[in-house]
Amino acid sequence: MDFQKKSITLLLVISLFFILISGCTDVVTPDNNYDDDYDSSTVSYIRVSPSSADMKVNTSKLFTIYAYDSEDNLIPVDPSEVDWVASYECIACGKVWKFNPNSGSISTYFTPQRTGVYLVFAHYKEKWDYSSVDVE
Repeated sequence: MDFQKKSITLLLVISLFFILISGCTDVVTPDNNYDDDYDSSTVSYIRVSPSSADMKVNTSKLFTIYAYDSEDNLIPVDPSEVDWVASYECIACGKVWKFNPNSGSISTYFTPQRTGVYLVFAHYKEKWDYSSVDVE
């Protein structure tokens, strides 16, 4: 009886071994309808990074835009379609900040010229996001 259990166990191990090493003979190919062109993909939302910042007057900070599809996947951004805009708490004070560059780039350096609260906006494919900046 001991010999019979060993024989059955050996047969099971050998069978399992052959099943595992046989592998899959079917080759899986990607769907030919898959479109890898992100230029035509729909941007679901954008994010400006950092989302908030503390700065000093006349110092610069780098802000970057990121775009996401409806499944929250990061997708490439066409720099030529990006615009950067800012607002300051005092509307009557005029433009008291600088961008380098103002548009055509996924990143910009923002330089505030007065103390106060600013909002740094990014615009891309009809989507907007902003970062709040406190300046001392």
